[in-house]
Parts: sequence; C-alpha cells; structure tokens
Amino acid sequence: MQKRPVLLIHGMGSSYRHNWVAPGWADLLHESGREVIGVELPGHGVQGRAGDPTRVAADVLLEAASKSAPVDAIGFSAGGYALMVAASRQPELFGAVALLGVADSGLRESRVGEVAMNAIAACLESEEEPADGMGRLMRRLIDTAGNDRAAVAAFVRSRQPYAGADDLAAVSARCLVVEGGADTSGPADRIAASIPRSSRVVLKGVDHFAIPGDVGCIDAVLRFLDEE
Repeated sequence: MQKRPVLLIHGMGSSYRHNWVAPGWADLLHESGREVIGVELPGHGVQGRAGDPTRVAADVLLEAASKSAPVDAIGFSAGGYALMVAASRQPELFGAVALLGVADSGLRESRVGEVAMNAIAACLESEEEPADGMGRLMRRLIDTAGNDRAAVAAFVRSRQPYAGADDLAAVSARCLVVEGGADTSGPADRIAASIPRSSRVVLKGVDHFAIPGDVGCIDAVLRFLDEE
C-alpha cells in the first residue's frame, strides 16, 4: 500500500528546516517512503515570511493538505494547535496525526496564555535584551532559525483560533499525543480523551523545547504512522 504524504508543521519561532530537517525527521520520513511537505507558520521561515504574518495558521495547513489529501500530519507546539483546528474542521483530509508538545492549557475553553503571548511579542519587538527568561529564549530561537523577529511578533499578537474539547470529537484521524514529562505547559489529558481514536506517549524528563529532538519521540511517531 502506498504511504500517505506527511505534513510537518513547526513550533512558534522555529521553521521547517530548524524543527524538522536538522533533527532528522525529514530524512527518516523520506527513507520510509513518504513524501514530506513542510508547512511554515505565518511570519516564519521562507514560506511564512512571504505572506501575511497574521494569517490563520490552520487555513495555511488546510490549503497544503487539500492539495495532497488524504495526508498524515505532525505538528509541534503552535503547529500542533493549528493542526488540532485543521483536523477538526476538515477531518476527511487527514489519515493520521501526531500532536507534539500540546497541552490542555491550550484548549479554547481553558486558554490562559494571551497575556503571556503579548509579553513575548513585546520582548521580540524591543531593541533591548529582555530580562524575561522566556523572552530571551524565544529571541534566540528566532535568530537561530533565521526568522525575522518583527514578523514572528506579529504572528504572536494575532488572534489565532484554538480548538475546544468539543471540536476535537470531530477528528476522525488516528491520533498520537506526545507529551514531555517535564513540559511546564502542563499535561494533555483532556486533549487525548477528546479525540476518538487517540493514544498517548509521555516522554519522561523531557521539557517542551526538547520534544522534537528526542529520539524516543521520533521513534514513537514513526512507529505510529506505520501502524496501518
């Protein structure tokens, strides 16, 4: 049976190359017989900087998915939240999805991060090195990934839609939720419970930003995609 193409959606401040090529995901998926399609968030990477940084990320993802449907997809952090929205809006486009580094705190009904997101955006817009630890971390991530701080700040300030638990009940794809045991964003219990065909992996001692590079994560996701 021919394997479905795989969409890879990176996290905030990162890019397709930084999040998926450098740790080896793209090569491993190619070697397994998959077509790999990198989807970059608005304001990020090569693709995202070419358009409106405030565009809805889930719309960008759905456009890419519709061109090669049905597809599998892997989303990390902000990319995972966009994938949750996309897979609940047009479930017929997706065969299997892996959600990395998402947490119940990112569900629409419990989301409490708008103030924190605006604070991160302010750190990105400032000419001074921020005192805030997360602000410094995000600036360095953005610089390392070759992104433009102002464009990423515009994305951060945009009001991106988030899925609710009720929305996730519409997801028909097989789903793997991968959680870092040391991720301060919190657990993903409700997300995993709300998606009908879901399983969950917790990476012991792994923090949020280490999830995409973790060997256990890569192995679990590749095995999951090939289970069919």
